[in-house]
Amino acid sequence: MGKRGNGEGSIWRRKSGGWCAQYTVYTSEGRKRSTLYGKTRQEVAAKLSKALADREGGLTFDAGTMTVGEYLTRWLSLCSRYREPEDLREI
Repeated sequence: MGKRGNGEGSIWRRKSGGWCAQYTVYTSEGRKRSTLYGKTRQEVAAKLSKALADREGGLTFDAGTMTVGEYLTRWLSLCSRYREPEDLREI
């Protein structure tokens, strides 16, 4: 198995025998490292894959000091990518 590229996260075996993965999340306050744990490498790899897909989809785990109004504005801008303008009037 080769080295992972930048932004793809890291997976390694812990001293306790379990597995661990870390990846970078971009939040409103900057970059943060997030850690995932599991009993097998396959379990951690699946969690990492889902987390990276969520990150690329625009989901953030930490909103920081974001207000509800800021969140809704961001949410509507994301929805407008996939909806017609007529559909957004109903929201």
